[in-house]
Amino acid sequence: MLIHHSALYLLGRIIPGAVSLLTLVLFTRLMTADQYGHYALVIASAGLINAVCFQWLNLSLGRFFPAQESHSEELLSTTLSWFLALVMITGVLAGAVASLWLWPDPILCLLTALTVLIGWAQAWFDLNLRLVNTQFSPIHYGLICSSKALLAISAGAALFYLGLGVAGVLLGLAFGLLASSLLAWKNWKGISFGHHNVALLRKLMEYGAPLTVTFMLTIVVGTSDRYFLGWFMDATAVGSYAAAYDLPQQSLGMLMSIVHLAAFPLVVNAIEKKKIEEAQVQLREAALLLLAISLPATVGLVMLADNVALVTLGLEFREAGGQIIPWVALATFIGAFKAFYLDYSFQLGRQMRMHAWIMAITALANIVLNLLLIPRYGLLGAAFGTLGAFVIGFLSSWRLGRKVFPLPYPKDSHKVIIASIGMAVVLWPTIAWRGSGELCIQIVLGITAYAFFIVALYFRTSIQLIGNYSRNLRPDQYPRIDPSCKISG
Repeated sequence: MLIHHSALYLLGRIIPGAVSLLTLVLFTRLMTADQYGHYALVIASAGLINAVCFQWLNLSLGRFFPAQESHSEELLSTTLSWFLALVMITGVLAGAVASLWLWPDPILCLLTALTVLIGWAQAWFDLNLRLVNTQFSPIHYGLICSSKALLAISAGAALFYLGLGVAGVLLGLAFGLLASSLLAWKNWKGISFGHHNVALLRKLMEYGAPLTVTFMLTIVVGTSDRYFLGWFMDATAVGSYAAAYDLPQQSLGMLMSIVHLAAFPLVVNAIEKKKIEEAQVQLREAALLLLAISLPATVGLVMLADNVALVTLGLEFREAGGQIIPWVALATFIGAFKAFYLDYSFQLGRQMRMHAWIMAITALANIVLNLLLIPRYGLLGAAFGTLGAFVIGFLSSWRLGRKVFPLPYPKDSHKVIIASIGMAVVLWPTIAWRGSGELCIQIVLGITAYAFFIVALYFRTSIQLIGNYSRNLRPDQYPRIDPSCKISG
């Protein structure tokens, strides 16, 4: 079931994933590094608003909806009521900040307004996606993601060409988020605010309050390097770094999220139904599938970073991209494996406060490493700091998670490692190749080599499966047909 669901989510994420990469390709050609830096800082700040104010609702809805699906009116009503209340609160606070500290500068006021708008739009989009995900609707999920990606890039590019610049790109993103969320509107039809339940809200807050800290710290880990680069250097440095950082996130990170989207609802559903053995099977399969997809992709990004940057990024971003992508790819692999597997221990064991402490350690390490490394190594220092922080977070989750909810070890993981090493050996002679055609050949060659080694390593298992299947089809196993054409025996 996990592979089936993952395949459906893969089909649903191909279009938005491709459009996200196309967006990066297009915007790094339309915008200067300075403009892209301002764009990246607004997106990071909007993510912080979303994480601090709204993500606890998102995660709480995903955690409790399976148990209340048959009577979901109270849960949805309570969630919607507090979402709207948080929109009002953040709007008032943003207005106060703009009037007290930013009012003399119209550019800062505009960027602040766009930051809040995108924070709201992203929060509403995420809430709808979470609801669709908990309903095991991967095709609907993919349709919403694809619509958002297509609408955002179309509207953003059009507004940029009309002369709105970075503001136009940001308005296009907000439009894509809000318009695509309409595809999930049927889930909210008939919801009455009269079904708001204070006791249920308390339950959501008890689960979600630690998540607010966790998500805030997650954003700090993922974006603090951009703020420090802006502080120590300038917006141009932020833009160059952000473009190179986004590429592994939107490719490797997207692939790893597919397994998470398919696996986590299945695991939670099994836990809620007290099927612990089934949940352990789902977890073991999820870990192996996550590793089998992400490790070769990481190896490929690390080895082909220069050519990937040359083909995908604009001229102003390529040199920095070739240097930064390998380190960010490693950081993405480690951080995503932590988030999409090791952190299940805390979510399934409902020990989110411990998870918050781990994220606090990770965020502190990231801040300290940025302060130490960026002044000395510049953009590479930010990448080193991110990688170091993710390593610390990974080890902390692995160490402490075993005491909360032990996760099964992914069986046959050594075969994935061997196949990835074999793929790297095959790709090694092509490292100096440059160009889009050459990159396509490198990708096909890497996929073919990895598939060959996987099949070879699982050859005995494949032969056994074929043998078992053949034995099950022996003639004496076929049902006998009597003269009356009724199947017997």
